[in-house]
Amino acid sequence: MHLSRFLMWRIAAVSVAIMACALLLALWQARLNIAREEQGAAETAHLFDQLDGLESGSAGDIPAHLDALRQISREGRLRHLQLRLQDMHGNDLLPVVQPVPTLLHRGFAWLLPPAYGGAKPNTPQWNLQRADGLRYHVTLLLDPGSERSESLTDIAGLLGILLGYGALTLLAVYVALRLALRPMRKIIYAIGQYQRDRYDYRLPPLRLLELHTIAQALNHMAQTLATSQEARRRLDLQLRSMREDERSKLARELHDELGQRLTAMRADTAWLIRRSLGQPPLRDVAEALADHCEQVQHAVRDLLQRLHARKPYEDEDEPLPLHRLLQELLESWRERPDQQTRFVLEIDIDEHAIASDVALTIYRLTQEALTNIARHAQATRVDIRLALLEDGRLEWSVCDDGNGLTDPGPAAYRGSGLVGMRERVWALHGEIEMFATHPDNTRQGLSIRARLPLHDMSVATSTEDRHAEP
Repeated sequence: MHLSRFLMWRIAAVSVAIMACALLLALWQARLNIAREEQGAAETAHLFDQLDGLESGSAGDIPAHLDALRQISREGRLRHLQLRLQDMHGNDLLPVVQPVPTLLHRGFAWLLPPAYGGAKPNTPQWNLQRADGLRYHVTLLLDPGSERSESLTDIAGLLGILLGYGALTLLAVYVALRLALRPMRKIIYAIGQYQRDRYDYRLPPLRLLELHTIAQALNHMAQTLATSQEARRRLDLQLRSMREDERSKLARELHDELGQRLTAMRADTAWLIRRSLGQPPLRDVAEALADHCEQVQHAVRDLLQRLHARKPYEDEDEPLPLHRLLQELLESWRERPDQQTRFVLEIDIDEHAIASDVALTIYRLTQEALTNIARHAQATRVDIRLALLEDGRLEWSVCDDGNGLTDPGPAAYRGSGLVGMRERVWALHGEIEMFATHPDNTRQGLSIRARLPLHDMSVATSTEDRHAEP
């Protein structure tokens, strides 16, 4: 169904309901007016009956007739008329009723003609002559007050109907729009998921044609982005695998070539030192050469560790010994000259449960984090922690008490080191965040926390669609 047709049907239904209510109100008002007319006619008949009794009745009934006439005049039950009764001396025997104008009367008084307050030439007047000589003068004054009140009541009722109609129409439009745009919450929820790179959410079929078209377009876009992102992940992992292979190859070449030659050079320098016992200058040169060989050998060993996590003699098919690798990595940092930083490693997970690709990623992340801390943080303590979360994922974190970053969030997208860490985590379907370790201190420090699956999820070649409710 089109959105315009949906809204028109809802508004038309409410309009019919409002018109039915207005018709019922008009019928009720007409019935009320008829009842008032009947009551006015009955009171007029009762008035003339009391006047007749006043004229022809006994003298003892005169007070009762006067009281009845006073009550009729006081209550104002005569429609369009007001009774004036005077004795033979011109004294008014009935109270003059002055209607109190209401707020409604004052507000709409300018729309109506002024009230009539005196006797006109054609005003009905006559005398009541009793047999005992008493005479009364009767005048029926025109009183448009009741008609004015009815007119004002009709105006107020019409205004109320118009206001009610407008308010109910607005309410109907609001409700109709709420019902029509309710699926927009699902669309907004889907857009929020896509902004978080969660392209597996799919919108269900929607009732309105326009929103259904938008939902189908978003689903197609999400499918395309999911396919593209998965392809990028596989390509990134392939490139990193090729890079690790090249590192392994280079590490083996360095180990096989430089390692043997350096070992031979150290053996030769040891022989020279022994043969130059009686020649101090030559001995000094040989010892210096031996020191240089040792330094080069340590540098090569450190380079081999950075290039390839495994030992040259270790089997590539065996699980990566992550715990030992991290311990050796921290030990290499502890042995650096003028090193004052304290490194603490805490592992609360069985390393055999971690896939080799994930373990290698953890090792590279730790390498990069420690390098950044050594270059920029000037930290005194660094804590590295591995733990298993309740959802089955691995949590890796590195926290320091160094200088920190002004804004860790945007900083994660600047610099090759931090960007490389984000790309490594992203390629394994993980999440990474950076925040201040001690936000209230002068030295805020920096904490980097990543959540990774225990196994490489990029093996899956397709992403299943799921329909979730926001």
